Amino acid sequence: MDKNQEIRQLTTKIEVRSIEGEEEKGEYIEGYALKFEKWSERLYYFKEIISRGALDEADMSNVIACFNHKQDYPLARNTVDGDIGKLELFVDNIGLRFRFKPTATSYAKDLIENIRSGVV
Repeated sequence: MDKNQEIRQLTTKIEVRSIEGEEEKGEYIEGYALKFEKWSERLYYFKEIISRGALDEADMSNVIACFNHKQDYPLARNTVDGDIGKLELFVDNIGLRFRFKPTATSYAKDLIENIRSGVV
């Protein structure tokens, strides 16, 4: 592996939840993209900790949730109108929480199945 290449892994629990209601049905994915004041897993040569104020000045006006951080596999975006494909981001006392109902793509369905089975 190239020393300049950086690999990051999300090691927090991600869940698939069902939406039940008159207008909405389906499943969404939610979890934490990052957690404050907690050491990361080993990121190749180092570990990191993210301070509580790290996102205070962050521009999160056009964020895309991607499958394995690959831009070829978008799942949702926070600028989308409507429910499907809409990414919601919340900064709370734990970290950056996300929630989205993915588009009906094959890789999104694979991700949901892998989360449901505990592989991811």
